[in-house]
Amino acid sequence: MIKTGRISAIVSYILLVAILSGLLASPAWGQQPDRVKVLIAFGRQPGPAERALVRGMGGSVKYTYHLVPAIAATLPETAISALVASPHVTRVEPDTQMRALDTELDNAWGVTQIGAGTVHNDYGNKGTGIKMAIIDSGINYDHPDLDGNYQGGADFVEGDGDPMDVYGHGTHVAGTACAEDNDNGVDDGTGKFGVVGVAPECALFGLRVLDDNGFGDASDLIAALQWAVDNGIQVANLSLGWDLEPADTVREAFDNAEAEGLVIVAAACNNGNRPGRGDNVCYPALYDSVIAVAATDAGDQRASISSTGDQVELAAPGVSVFSTWNDGTGYYAPDPVCHMEDTEEGPKQACYKYGTGTSMASPHVAGTAALILWANPDWSNVQV
Repeated sequence: MIKTGRISAIVSYILLVAILSGLLASPAWGQQPDRVKVLIAFGRQPGPAERALVRGMGGSVKYTYHLVPAIAATLPETAISALVASPHVTRVEPDTQMRALDTELDNAWGVTQIGAGTVHNDYGNKGTGIKMAIIDSGINYDHPDLDGNYQGGADFVEGDGDPMDVYGHGTHVAGTACAEDNDNGVDDGTGKFGVVGVAPECALFGLRVLDDNGFGDASDLIAALQWAVDNGIQVANLSLGWDLEPADTVREAFDNAEAEGLVIVAAACNNGNRPGRGDNVCYPALYDSVIAVAATDAGDQRASISSTGDQVELAAPGVSVFSTWNDGTGYYAPDPVCHMEDTEEGPKQACYKYGTGTSMASPHVAGTAALILWANPDWSNVQV
């Protein structure tokens, strides 16, 4: 017969061995296992059971999508193999980081070059009410050239409904697509004033997926596409991307958004060379569901930086494009030209800046798509 004290000693010993074994099999004392951002694709629409599966493996769920059957999550790297082994999981992919696509930001000559001014004046077509989403670094919705068209949006970086632009890139893109025809502006030093967008009466939405340094996660981009589809957005501009293919789940999200009727326009990238050789279009412009846009100069010649390849569908002005800016700060040089503009809401700062890159070309095409939809309201995105 074993005495009680002896039993207690044996139990204590077993517990000590178990604890030590666990410590030896796990990361060092005080060290947490490496956590990674992933996109988890399922064979069915994920719900509570799938979220529980992710959380049971130490993961935290960021998004549960319905545009694609997937979950965006952060989880221990050691849990990936177990997730892949689950019969309900079709793949686990990295939540890769994208970036804004442009060179150094240096008047709205591009709007005239593509003939949008003629459409405005001779046909009364300003894209009135067409829902345009700028999926980018946000929008300075207080800018006097944008505030009248701005209809709202979402911030997927901070997780709130306030997509105010700090980086400046999204505001520049928005001005090319949809700056108001309101005579607001400031002399840029050459006697030219302000800007007007290709579709100056569009319904403008800002979906922020890039942070204050111009980088963002694939998971936030999928969430923005889903928001656009759910909220009846008709045209989306994406002046951002990846050089390497991000994930099959990202491609599926773009394909599904296009199948839902969204016109998706994206910058082809700035990987070009002076001779124009090579196939160097980046993602998402490289997808079949996306219109890839290259950049041209005032002489209608390809900008030397503009990417080339079979997937480029259109080219548009993208060299020294003057457009709206955020608040006089941000990443790019030279400094913007700013002044105070009197508005019904009181004085507002209006800033403008030059930009070069396919990022500046893409919104010319997105704005044109809005004009086409206004003139042909029954057309599908394929017809556009």
